[in-house]
Parts: sequence; C-alpha cells; structure tokens
Amino acid sequence: MEIVSQIKEWTEAFLPQELFLVDIETKIGSSKISIFIDGDQGVDIPACQKLSRHLSDKLDEQNYGEEPYYLEVSSPGADSPLLKFRQYPKHVGRELFVKLKAETELTGKLVSVTEDAITIALKDKKKGYVNAPEKIIPFADVAEASVILSFK
Repeated sequence: MEIVSQIKEWTEAFLPQELFLVDIETKIGSSKISIFIDGDQGVDIPACQKLSRHLSDKLDEQNYGEEPYYLEVSSPGADSPLLKFRQYPKHVGRELFVKLKAETELTGKLVSVTEDAITIALKDKKKGYVNAPEKIIPFADVAEASVILSFK
C-alpha cells in the first residue's frame, strides 16, 4: 500500500534518534492506520502526540483519497511481540517467552543482546533461575519473542 510506505518514510525522517518505528498496521476496508513507535528508554505520550500531528499534517498536504484516515500513534504495548532489535536491550533482566522457527518454545531471563543473538538463562521448574544454564539464540532462529509480564 502506497500510503503505508509514505507514512514509514515520514515517520523515520521525523523521529529523534532515540525513538524508532516498530510497525504500521492497516486493515483492508478500514481507514484506521496504527503506527507503533518505541524508544531505547521507552516512549511517552507527548512523543506520540507530536508524531500524530506531524503525520496528520503531512496526510492533509498530500490529500490521500476521499475518505479521511484515522491515525493512532502509540507504543506497541507491554504484551506485544518484540519486532525490532532495538527493543531487546531495555528488557535485559526480564523474563521472555521465545518461540523458535523450529517450533520450540523457551522461557528464560534475557541475559544479554548482541547484533546477532540473544542469550537467555533457562528457567528450571524447581530451581527457577538458580544456576540456570544459558542458551544463545541467533535472531535468525527467533520466530517470535515477547516479555512475560509479572504482577508479583
């Protein structure tokens, strides 16, 4: 879709260095466009508002179609999968659920992140993370990863 690539270009050009585009979602037959941004230290509401106003102004200038678009700019949310490399470092020390392309599922505490892989400490059902073995998982093997929310 042409509008999505245009919004991606505008977003990446507008965001300050510490923020980044995670995803753009649209649904066929809907005028709603959801833009998800994140930051190395998280993202706040004013940053989302600024981007929303910027994109709204750009869309108005370009006159995209007869129907108005409904823009939604937000962070991906705590329960959303980690889609970009830059999302991982801020979650070091947190528990992750990792689904591998080989259909294996792992739960572990994120120990470190490199350009090519993540290292997680594997949780033992009885011992927890005491003397937990570590597993290096190349990004190429990760189908999906998400932070496990703890309410303790």
